[in-house]
Amino acid sequence: MDAVLAKIAEIDALVGGRAVETSDLTVLGSPNFASAFDLDTAALAAAGYANVVFGATEVSGSALSTYFATPVEVNGESLPKWSTLSGYYNTANGRHLQLHCNFPHHHEGVVQYLGCEDSRQAVQEAILDHDPIELETALIDAGMIAAHVRTLAEWQTHPHAVATTHLPLVSIERIGDGDPRIGEAQTRVLDCSRVLAGPVAGQLFAAFGADVLRIDAPHLPSVPICVITTGSGKRNASLDLRSPADAEQMRRLLSSADVWIDAYRPGALGGHGFDADSIPEGCVMVQLSAFDWEGPWAGRRGFDSIVQSTTGIVDAGTRAANASAPTPLPVQALDYMTGLLAAGAAEKARQRQRREGGTWRVRVSLLRTRNWLTSLGGPREFVPATVEPDPQHLVSMESAFGTVQFAKPTGGTPSRPPQPLRSAAATWVE
Repeated sequence: MDAVLAKIAEIDALVGGRAVETSDLTVLGSPNFASAFDLDTAALAAAGYANVVFGATEVSGSALSTYFATPVEVNGESLPKWSTLSGYYNTANGRHLQLHCNFPHHHEGVVQYLGCEDSRQAVQEAILDHDPIELETALIDAGMIAAHVRTLAEWQTHPHAVATTHLPLVSIERIGDGDPRIGEAQTRVLDCSRVLAGPVAGQLFAAFGADVLRIDAPHLPSVPICVITTGSGKRNASLDLRSPADAEQMRRLLSSADVWIDAYRPGALGGHGFDADSIPEGCVMVQLSAFDWEGPWAGRRGFDSIVQSTTGIVDAGTRAANASAPTPLPVQALDYMTGLLAAGAAEKARQRQRREGGTWRVRVSLLRTRNWLTSLGGPREFVPATVEPDPQHLVSMESAFGTVQFAKPTGGTPSRPPQPLRSAAATWVE
C-alpha cells in the first residue's frame, strides 16, 4: 500500500494545484496481474489517484482486474475482443509482426495490400515474403495498423523513444484566461473519443455524476465491445464535422463544456477547426494519444497492444515467461491506466479552475504510460495467467442492446446502461 500511495503522490505532484488527501484512501487487495512488470502497483496508483480526486475513499484490486479484463455479455453471449485477422504473425527472420484489424477498413486494407485471400493462413503466408520492418512501415503509410515486435533494447535506441523519453506521465498547462466557474451545476463533459482510453475517462466522469455527451461521426466504424464496456452513464450523439451545421452545433456544445476529451489522433479534430484555439475560456481540455505529440512518430496511429509490441513490452514478456508465443500484458492496461489518469488529472484541473480560474490543457499518452510502467521495475520472470473477472464487480442492466453485463467502473456508480451510438440528441441536459 505504501508503494501505491507514493506513486499517487508523484502523479498528483505532476498535475499540481492543491495536494490531494490520501490518508483516507483504502487499498483493498491487489489485482494480481501476471506480468513481467509491476502492473499491480501501476494500476492501483492510476485508479487510486482518479478515485481520490473524485472523492472516493477506496480502490479495489479485484475491481481493477475485473474492469481491465473487459468482460461484456449481451443476452448471455460474450462479445469478441478481436477480429479474425488481429494478432501476431511469424516473419521470415524468426520474429513477429502484429496486425490490428478490429476496424473493417483496416482488415480489408491489409488483405488488399498483401494481395492475398481473406484468411489468417493466407495473410501469414504473405507476411513471410516481406521484411517485417519494411512491411510495418508500408502498412502504416497505407493507413493500416501494424507493429514489428521489437526488443526493449531496440526500442530504447529508436529515434522516437529517444525523442520522448523525457516526457512526464501527465502534463498540464494553463493555456488561457477565464473566470472561475463556480456554482453547483452538473459538470458537462464533451467526450470526443473512441475505442478504450478516452472512453474510460468519460465513463469515470459519468460514474461520478457528470453529464457526459459522447460525440462520434456517422461515417466512423466502432468496436461494439468497447461501446458497451465504457458506455454506462453516457449519452451517445453524432455530429459530422464536415457539415457546417454540425460543426456549428459542436461549437455550441463546446462553448458550455467544463471538460473536453479529445482522444482522436493528434490533429484529427484540429483539421476540422477544433484545436486548442477552440477551447472556451474556463474549459479543461484533456488530450489522449498513442505515440504522443513530439518526436518523429508524433501523431502516429496506435492502440494499446500496438504500443506494447512496438516498444518492447511484448518481447520482454515473452522472454520473462520463457514462452514460445508473443506474451503481452494480460489486459489492455495501457489503455485503462491512461484513461484513468486522464480523468483524474482533468477533474483535478477542473477543481483548480473553480478556485483559480484559467483555461487548462492536460495531456497523457499510451507511450508515456508505458514508460512509467517499465520504470517501476522489471522485466522479471512470471507465469502467464488469464484474468478471471470477479462476479461481485459485474453489473447487469436492461438496455437497447438487450440484457448487458459489464464491469463496474473502478469508482463511482453506473447511473444508466450503455446506449447505442447516435441514439441521443447532441444537446446538454437542461
